[in-house]
Amino acid sequence: MITTYSDFRQKLKSYLDAVLKNRNTLFVTRTKGENIVVLSESEYEGIIETFHLLKSPKNAERLLRAVNQHKAGKGKEKKLIEE
Repeated sequence: MITTYSDFRQKLKSYLDAVLKNRNTLFVTRTKGENIVVLSESEYEGIIETFHLLKSPKNAERLLRAVNQHKAGKGKEKKLIEE
């Protein structure tokens, strides 16, 4: 979603509700200054966690290999053990 700063101010609640409900990112454009990005806390935390996991080249390679194996149908379903 994209809106102007003026429109964002006028419809703040509806934009924030839409960001939360639809898990969308909202881009707020400004005529003067840098644009703004609005996203939910859970989306932000997910981005930070992904960054952390991919920060290590070795870990990033391992995760990418696992994703490719899953896409190729080589994934195996396992049951979780409840204690």
